[in-house]
Amino acid sequence: MLRRRHALALAGATLASPLVARAQAFPQDRPIRAVVNFPPGGTVDTVARLVAPVLSEKLGRQVVVENRGGASGLIGAEAVVRSPADGHTLLFALSTHAVNPHMVPRMPFDTLADFAPVGLIGGAPVLMAAHPTAPFRTLADVIAAGRVGEGPHYGTIGNGSTGHLMMAQLSTLTGARFTHVPFRGGGPAVQAALGGQVPLVITSTVAVGPHVTAGSLRGVALSGAERSPVHPGVPTVAEQGFPGFAADSWVGVLAPARTPEAVVARINADLAATLADPGVRERLAGIGMTPRAMSPAEFGAFVASEYERWGKVVREHRIVSD
Repeated sequence: MLRRRHALALAGATLASPLVARAQAFPQDRPIRAVVNFPPGGTVDTVARLVAPVLSEKLGRQVVVENRGGASGLIGAEAVVRSPADGHTLLFALSTHAVNPHMVPRMPFDTLADFAPVGLIGGAPVLMAAHPTAPFRTLADVIAAGRVGEGPHYGTIGNGSTGHLMMAQLSTLTGARFTHVPFRGGGPAVQAALGGQVPLVITSTVAVGPHVTAGSLRGVALSGAERSPVHPGVPTVAEQGFPGFAADSWVGVLAPARTPEAVVARINADLAATLADPGVRERLAGIGMTPRAMSPAEFGAFVASEYERWGKVVREHRIVSD
């Protein structure tokens, strides 16, 4: 009888061990800081605040969004690098994370070595939008204006953003000139366009899309490989004379390097479960973002490939910080 009880106890411990390991993945039961390295109202901020409540439920601890904007995301990213590697501080990063090393002469950290990849959230095309009073209805209108003087001014979330890289490539391909006006994030860039301070703004559909839908800004071109289901009336750059042109902005989650693998795996699993939630998927789709879960290894390889891809674009088109 004693032997049977001992066997049952061992079996129970074996069944419970994954739950125990899951519960012990975090050393402390306290909130998690989700650092957004851009100001409120932009792409990363919108996505983080949409994902955080459900991710909090999955993790069993509150995920608190904290905005640390500035320097094209470098300030917030550096704050995460210098935080304890225990899983309680995460970076919700934009695609500029993989571009900054090619644009910034003296980086305060190593983009690849100083972070532990956790997972991708999803991607969205950037949308070029014009103030209603601006004379731009098509990409051809913008390019024609770029062949006169200094060309039209356009706002983006900053140097190395997908919008900045897109216009730099178009300048090389067409000989047109465009004047880049970098802002501290998507929220300030969009507000400047709404106020008529810049005639054009180019940022992800997440940040600018609602204003195009409302009619307060006019959609001119999308950077994606195909039209967005949220903005079916806005043609792509490829459709407007540049076949094969496609570039998306993305949002992913990173932790400080040396964060324990068990902690990274726990957050990744709960992030994947969050992205599988029907309500989350519907809300992400509604702002023009396609959710796409990845394992830590897959996301690490993705960031490395983006680093190489955009480094090549920056060198080929001689793109520099403004």
